[in-house]
Amino acid sequence: MIGGLLRRLRWRLSRWSAEDDRAFHDALFSPHQYDPFTFAYPGYVTIRRFADLASARLTGVRRAADLGCGPGEITCELARRHPSVAFHGVDHSDAAIARARQHAQRLALANVTFETGDIARTPPDADIVLMFDAFHHLLDPAAFVRGGRVDRFLLVEPAGTWLGGWQRTLELDWLAGALDDIRSGLLWEAGERVSSGPPAPVAAEAGEPIEHRYPIEDFQRFFAGFGLDVRGTAAGFDRYPPDPYGQPPLREAFGRATYDALVAVEDALHARDLDLHAKHWVIYAERGAADSLRTPAPLARAGAPPRLQGAHDVEYVSIDAPAAAAAGHTLLCALVLRNRSWRAFAAPIAASYHWLDASGAVVVQDGARTPLPRAVAPGTTCEMTLRVDTPAAPGRYTLAVDLVEEGVTWFSGAGAPLLRRSLKIGE
Repeated sequence: MIGGLLRRLRWRLSRWSAEDDRAFHDALFSPHQYDPFTFAYPGYVTIRRFADLASARLTGVRRAADLGCGPGEITCELARRHPSVAFHGVDHSDAAIARARQHAQRLALANVTFETGDIARTPPDADIVLMFDAFHHLLDPAAFVRGGRVDRFLLVEPAGTWLGGWQRTLELDWLAGALDDIRSGLLWEAGERVSSGPPAPVAAEAGEPIEHRYPIEDFQRFFAGFGLDVRGTAAGFDRYPPDPYGQPPLREAFGRATYDALVAVEDALHARDLDLHAKHWVIYAERGAADSLRTPAPLARAGAPPRLQGAHDVEYVSIDAPAAAAAGHTLLCALVLRNRSWRAFAAPIAASYHWLDASGAVVVQDGARTPLPRAVAPGTTCEMTLRVDTPAAPGRYTLAVDLVEEGVTWFSGAGAPLLRRSLKIGE
């Protein structure tokens, strides 16, 4: 009871709105054009895995509604597998629906349609409602469930805590990156270029998504009169390897290996009743059925986790940047970084930065490059002077320090955290 009150208070203070949520997803789905239905794209592992888990619940289904379908990638993947089922996707983002229709047209799918709409106010005419990472964006989920006449739901949702946080007890986001590091190491051993694409830009941000997280007890309350069956999945990676939208050598083969490894890991976790510790839950709700809920086995962890080293692992120890500076000025900042990777850092690796405005939008993507003063061996520290050109317009900005391997990736694009400092830029 107390946890629920604290959770609702925190959400009310967040002042989330459907308008801000729509703006966020329009920005999220607009920038990149890519083929999501190939293992060369790291996100296809999640698309395929979520479709696997949903397919198991489509027996006897003639019509399926995918609410909050985004760009329709999972919807189209399911439509390809189940040509006898009519799929209908709904999302409030015009950018997402435009891309979903492009996917359906390119794949020549005759059994899927898409429309822009408010999923909370669109009563589904379907045998089952599918929602992939969408249910927690509803402002009033209990009213949404009560207002529909659907007897079956399949949700993939972030595992929630009693305080409304995201339970990430068992997080395997490193899996795709670890296998891609093996790919990079093999190419390096063979003397081949590691990647083929340019560094991916730092994504601009707009709006703010609604982020309600719920424990299992809340889903039981929302779906009163339904039987629940819950399984954990490690799919839904937040971090992708470098050059996620390109076609680097061996990416297709290693994408398949990542998918096979993920399925094997999930099956092993499920057999040991450890899967419910994973960061996402697959929640199947059927009206009138009995609950099939399991209690997760305890995790017995000892000592520190084994360290996995990638080609772009860096630790920014410190930067001596002022709190304020003049617009259109050049700063010389003392930067200390440590090489946490398995290889030496040398040209074409350089130090650089991005500038973000007060809303988090990128206003300068490609900062000036500062060559490393020497080759930085694995495990060693480098002290250097970073050249930083301040933005031309006054305002409050965030300096985001980043390393770049020219023609390959920004280190942040490979999962290395940015070093951020807030600066006031004056006249």
